[in-house]
Amino acid sequence: MNVLLLNFCHFLKSTIPVLILFVNFALLGQANFKLPGGVNSSKLKFELANNLIVIPVTLNGAELSFILDTGVGSTIIFSVENKSSLELKNASKIYLRGLGDGEPVEAIKSLNNELKIGNTVSNDHTVYLVFDESINFSPRMGFPVHGIIGYDFFKNFVLDINYTKKVIKINEPRSYSYKKCKKCYQTRIEFRDRNKRPYVTAKYKSQKGLIDINLLLDSGSGSSLWLFENKQRGIHIPDNSFRDFLGKGFNGDIYGERTKVEELRIGDFVLKEVTTSFPDSVYIQGIPIQKRQGSLGGNVLKRFNLIVDYPHQKISFKKNDFFNKPFYYNMSGITVQHTGFDISVDTTAVKNSSRFTEKNRKYLGLNKIINEKIVTLSNGFTLRPKYEISDIRPGSPSDIVGLRKGDIILEVNGRKAYNYKLSALNDLFYSQEGKKIRIKINRLGVEIKYEFYLKKVI
Repeated sequence: MNVLLLNFCHFLKSTIPVLILFVNFALLGQANFKLPGGVNSSKLKFELANNLIVIPVTLNGAELSFILDTGVGSTIIFSVENKSSLELKNASKIYLRGLGDGEPVEAIKSLNNELKIGNTVSNDHTVYLVFDESINFSPRMGFPVHGIIGYDFFKNFVLDINYTKKVIKINEPRSYSYKKCKKCYQTRIEFRDRNKRPYVTAKYKSQKGLIDINLLLDSGSGSSLWLFENKQRGIHIPDNSFRDFLGKGFNGDIYGERTKVEELRIGDFVLKEVTTSFPDSVYIQGIPIQKRQGSLGGNVLKRFNLIVDYPHQKISFKKNDFFNKPFYYNMSGITVQHTGFDISVDTTAVKNSSRFTEKNRKYLGLNKIINEKIVTLSNGFTLRPKYEISDIRPGSPSDIVGLRKGDIILEVNGRKAYNYKLSALNDLFYSQEGKKIRIKINRLGVEIKYEFYLKKVI
């Protein structure tokens, strides 16, 4: 059995799914992305969902969606309904072993693929297709997410990431010129351990004052800040913390403490009351905590427009309209996921139609995400997105009134659930303390109404 050792941590956070792969240098694809000849820059629109950047990609002609993640080295595919449609080239079966005692994961390593991102192309791209069905972002995102890409793309360009406009400007490094910006903070990116993962320095305010911390720059995490408890460096879990399920790890569930740190400083920028997770030490045994003290995630990064420059090992921060928005935990205790579609039928239209095709029958069997919209088919069939409560935090307002994991959400505050985007539905639960939430659910065929008020955890 061909087993490749992969320094691999997979976190499916309780509210936001996050895949973090720390890939050894030996696995990195060597192909380069290139802009068309004579073109020095190009723009790429992206979706911002749960603080994550989701970009359209084309792999061997197949249109997919990937998370753009500074925390990974290789290009990983992990959630494609019809894997045979990818037409992966020069494929060979391998097994990837991660941290912990779990069994190796079956995967395919594929060489010489064509991968397009916007106007850029990599003609000799290496991808890894992982068969672990539990790695699936789509239900928590509300639309299909098929994979993840990081260093393979970042290494070739200077990327100007505008979170507010949801646009990335892709720049050729040799022709790129930095503009003077008095309101920007520019600092060096460090790459370590031959893994091509970027680190930045910051400061956080603890009981002992401001402490320098080295953080993995992790745009593939929807959280704000992860810190690793380290008494020697003065990094302690504050007293005002609560224990929680932090996510699903590659070899099991991840638990730890959730809290807020009083202050996080990135250059001269000061962020207040930042939501922070401290995973239990058992889950970070493979991480050298003297060299790395945590991760800086998307809920912080989105508060800046960034210039990420791997070729010159630099990054520039400029605060944007998200900067002053407060950091909140989910004040309802509800975690929601997309769980397929409900089908409404105009029986007259179906009966009178002579075009009730096999395509319609496939849609009727649909239990996957097409997108996050109501889909009207021919012949009187309409598919509406269905949302399910996938987790309830013990002791939360939703738990106290009696909501349960597995309840299907029908209405929220008088509005049909299917008229919400998943991100908008989740935003309600982070909105403001004291806000009244009226919710109707279906439990085993019985419709039940509940009311509760949002309440801060910390």
